[in-house]
Amino acid sequence: MKYDNIEKVKRLDFDRLDMLVSERLGALKLLAQGMTEREVNDDICRDLILPCVYLLAQFLEAVKIDEEEKK
Repeated sequence: MKYDNIEKVKRLDFDRLDMLVSERLGALKLLAQGMTEREVNDDICRDLILPCVYLLAQFLEAVKIDEEEKK
């Protein structure tokens, strides 16, 4: 079908997705901010925190909301 992806997107539960992303982002923030230099595990920073922040930055760059449109 030509519009398979559109139909999948229409069926997404964006409220649940919003909740899950916020929950995970909060946990990531607590993990990152709670680390001290003695406790820092560089593997966690490299493999978990930095890729998530990079992916979020890519998303923010791709999805721009014009302040004028929000009014």
